[in-house]
Amino acid sequence: MIISIQVIQTGSVRVRPTAYQQPANRSVLLRRLRFLADRQWHPSNLPIYSFLITHPEGNILFDTGMSPHCNQSNYFPIWAMGTKMATQMHIEAHEGMASQLKEMGIEPKDLKAVVLSHLHHDHAGGLEDLAEAPIFMSKEHWKAFKGPTYAAIEGCAPNHWPKDFAPKFLVPSGTAIGPFENSYPITSDGKVVAVDTPGHAPGHVSLIVFADDATFFLTGDATYGLELLDKEETDGINDDPLRAVETLRKIKEFTRQQPVIVLPSHDTKTIENLKLKTAFSPSNL
Repeated sequence: MIISIQVIQTGSVRVRPTAYQQPANRSVLLRRLRFLADRQWHPSNLPIYSFLITHPEGNILFDTGMSPHCNQSNYFPIWAMGTKMATQMHIEAHEGMASQLKEMGIEPKDLKAVVLSHLHHDHAGGLEDLAEAPIFMSKEHWKAFKGPTYAAIEGCAPNHWPKDFAPKFLVPSGTAIGPFENSYPITSDGKVVAVDTPGHAPGHVSLIVFADDATFFLTGDATYGLELLDKEETDGINDDPLRAVETLRKIKEFTRQQPVIVLPSHDTKTIENLKLKTAFSPSNL
């Protein structure tokens, strides 16, 4: 069996321009205030992509997408007011992760692993339907987000996590991959590994897939799009803007060391770049 990647879209989202991008600086509070005061909308709906990796050891899901119930009035807890005010979410019932996996003949219990880049609702909204699967994230991320009030303020829907949710933690190998000081193997052959890409959220991780014919970098929210990556511009509501820039530089350095197909979760060109196996070519800044 060859290693392959399939994109799964769970709807789309429209955000404020100040959520999509703001200049990186040390004032996280100022950036958040700009975001809350913003009344404009980004001109485009951003797709919400998760990724199914087919591997000889089993199917691996990277992120679970947005819930088809997210527009119900009581879906988000009261502390998630920023999410409700500043996003327009579009998803049909059949676009939920569990429904799409079922169409493929995949049951949650049959997944080798669900690896979460982070717990924001558009990446972890399918968790409640995947409770039978082994769910992995970084220990640092869970430490930061396990408190439901803080998680809700930061854009999560903890009231829809599986009952008694206790994720498994990624285990560091102690082995560097390119500029990434550590890696977390998902498969025993080292073909699917997570790496630390903090900045957007504490403990955020991305996934590297060394397939037979190409190397893929699944960014999660380390960057929203290839144009932002190339310019080293961060999203506008991240946890640590300066660490986010450092992460972008590491991703670019990795792509300079070898051809890499970079697949952001919210870039409209992701599906085409996967199909054509278009390697990312960074500009020289």
